[in-house]
Amino acid sequence: MRVGAILPQLTLEAGRSLRRVFLPYQINWILNPARLMLAEKSVRIGWTFADAFRNVRKRLLHPRRDYLFATKDYPTALEYVRTCFRFCELFNVARDIICHGEEYRRLPQFSGGRASGIMQEVKVGVITFSNRSRILAFSSNPNALRAYGGDVGLDEFAFHPAARELWAAASGRTTWGFDLAVWSSHNGPDTLFLQLARDAACGKGGWSYYRVAMPDAIEMGLVEKINQSSGASFTPEEFLEDCKNRARYPEVFEQEYLCHPGGAASSLVTWDKVEHCLDDFQIERLHLEESQVLEQAGGFDARTLAERERRIQQLLHNAFDRLWAKTGGYRLGFDVAASGHGDLSAVYVDRVEGDRLCLAALFTCRTQDWHFLKTAVAVFLRGLPELVACGDETGLGRQICWELAQEFPGVFVPVNFSREKNRLGFSLMNQLALARRRLPRNHPDIAADFMAIQKRHLNGRWTFHEGRNPLNPASHCDIAWAAALAGCAHEEAPASGAVFLD
Repeated sequence: MRVGAILPQLTLEAGRSLRRVFLPYQINWILNPARLMLAEKSVRIGWTFADAFRNVRKRLLHPRRDYLFATKDYPTALEYVRTCFRFCELFNVARDIICHGEEYRRLPQFSGGRASGIMQEVKVGVITFSNRSRILAFSSNPNALRAYGGDVGLDEFAFHPAARELWAAASGRTTWGFDLAVWSSHNGPDTLFLQLARDAACGKGGWSYYRVAMPDAIEMGLVEKINQSSGASFTPEEFLEDCKNRARYPEVFEQEYLCHPGGAASSLVTWDKVEHCLDDFQIERLHLEESQVLEQAGGFDARTLAERERRIQQLLHNAFDRLWAKTGGYRLGFDVAASGHGDLSAVYVDRVEGDRLCLAALFTCRTQDWHFLKTAVAVFLRGLPELVACGDETGLGRQICWELAQEFPGVFVPVNFSREKNRLGFSLMNQLALARRRLPRNHPDIAADFMAIQKRHLNGRWTFHEGRNPLNPASHCDIAWAAALAGCAHEEAPASGAVFLD
């Protein structure tokens, strides 16, 4: 693809200082004066990086004009503010900053576009300049957008779970003469972002339109810039091959790097169905990386297994102390991924509440330590009352699940995930659609994991596939599939729901 075909005409001369830092497509975004801008783009090509400088520059040029940046989660929003501050230092304009950091704001909640009278506390990343312009960055919260006026930037818009509500709030800012910029990689064929991008590509909607896939970015010097900053020595061909390897699946590479939205696929359920499952309650949660497993449990040594198992039990009893004190029926799903660097192993514990399954505890880890995984699951199996559990016995989990089934007969049921995946997917889909699950609102990456499961109709049958969780990149729907296994355990439970361990 020719560069001129994917970039609008530059309207200002890019200075030498910008060319030292940015690539052509980034400079074009920075200097473009259009009120409406939309970019279909590959992941990891520095788009948000360029937008940070664009809006430092624009705030300094325009007094008393705020910029409202909305992204997938608050840590990403805060990183945007830090990037803005670094640009101020790099271009020697930090003296124009009055203050920067994090603030708590009490903002009204809106319903149907009107204030509901209920106030909500929101954390906001802020930079305030001496000319009274501000950059305010927050997670994808339509209420926060509605509370302010100013230019708006929507980062990775295709992955916002409440995209239509966010769009309604963002587009309303343009009514008062402010600018709106939207950029994202793709997330399937049924997103609002794709609809807007198709209109923009056809010249509809008044957009200044960009489309920069990874090969386009490489053509414009991305690999040379990465080599320069990191000390690597990739060739363009090696770098593109590395992107393919990291994508793992051809359809992921097509969508994430080549700007081709996935085929006839859609999320497991629509966001409004998941939203009906969200509630304000607390869960107990623990995540361990491989180094933390070694630190907390010690290394595997056949001579000291009893002591090691005692340490693992104590670790989990401390992390989930409220869980052991509660009574009632429990359902556990165990998704196995014995890897220190890849997918998560997940233990998902639901408490039975009438006809609903309420998430009570979530334990995730990344480790190749099979003894740790088996011992950890056994701690839950021994400690929870009226428990039924299911685990993924395929592949890496075969030996662990076989041993657990022998030790806990009638309580732990191995499931052939490869054979049963479609049944589990449909069951999970029905549970969410009927609001038979209760999920914590204050752990948005859990809901995002359910949304990341994609269903596709092919050759007359539905299949289920793992998409990207933008709020928890380590999980390839591992949390959601563990929940599906907990749901399977609920179906396996006796009618009385009473299963006790000796």
